[in-house]
Amino acid sequence: MAGKKLDSVKYTNMFKAYGAFWRRGFTEWAGTASRSEYWWNVLMNALIGLAALFVYFFFAVLGFAVDSEGVIIFGGIVVFVPLVIYYLAALVPWISLTVRRLHDAGLSSWFMVLYGAGLFCGFLSPLVVAAASPFSRGALGFAGFLDIISFCISIAFFVFSLLPTKVDGNPYHQFNRQ
Repeated sequence: MAGKKLDSVKYTNMFKAYGAFWRRGFTEWAGTASRSEYWWNVLMNALIGLAALFVYFFFAVLGFAVDSEGVIIFGGIVVFVPLVIYYLAALVPWISLTVRRLHDAGLSSWFMVLYGAGLFCGFLSPLVVAAASPFSRGALGFAGFLDIISFCISIAFFVFSLLPTKVDGNPYHQFNRQ
């Protein structure tokens, strides 16, 4: 592997990777993303969600302490509305990063259709349960089947995100072409 230059950048700093997430997320779809770039952003987005959860717990504890449901509802609005807006804003860069991570592993971006199908199955499952009558075992079985499909696709994408950079024969690396 000596002498071959990779076009995916390995980030050693979470904040640099997060900056690249926003810089590259809306414009770069054809390149690659290293494992470090991908996983630093997974960690940063998880920390943002965890921080929002702690703020909400603060409002919940405060609401229980003063015996006021209004404080809890206010805390939910203060925390979750900006969090939803943030995650909606990060959706396009996240899809871009995932496509570039698939490219780095030598996989086609068409695997995102599979990922979308998994998300759709996971979203559809509670709707099937909610729409079913309480005595409908067929609908509950179908919802369980959708959950299993969603879980299996999530595991597959977890494995895809762990794959190392494919250097030889990867059509997505720009610097490997002679």
